[in-house]
Amino acid sequence: MTTKIFALIALVGFAGVCVARAQSPTPGKSPSPSPTPAKHRAAKKAQATAAAHPTPSPSPGKFNLGDLFKPKTSASTGAAVTPMPASGASTQAASKVPAPGGAHGLVWVNTETKVYHREGSRFYGMTKKGKYMTEAEAIKEGDKAAAKGL
Repeated sequence: MTTKIFALIALVGFAGVCVARAQSPTPGKSPSPSPTPAKHRAAKKAQATAAAHPTPSPSPGKFNLGDLFKPKTSASTGAAVTPMPASGASTQAASKVPAPGGAHGLVWVNTETKVYHREGSRFYGMTKKGKYMTEAEAIKEGDKAAAKGL
């Protein structure tokens, strides 16, 4: 019994040391020699002109909570990597542009899964294989409505 307690305490202590070392700051670089006053003034002047005329450049590495609520456009995701679909959803969201031919009152039927999506759904006109038809025609063919939220 005491050996089990001792082993548990040793394990907790070892884990604590590992965590403490992982969180300790790494030593910084040695300070570089300061520039001459002329170079310092030139650098300050360059910073001041850059601050006076800011150029908006989107930084794909920075996360902004507001980006989650904005629709994605081709201009803002020009260099972004598109995620691979899950194995079960390989037919879903094949392209960013809906298939041509959709109109008010029509549903998009995924012909592989036999599921239809109403207008406003994120998969409306987006799956690899599908076609537009009326909801009554889709039901007559035996297609099922997509789950709410899809």
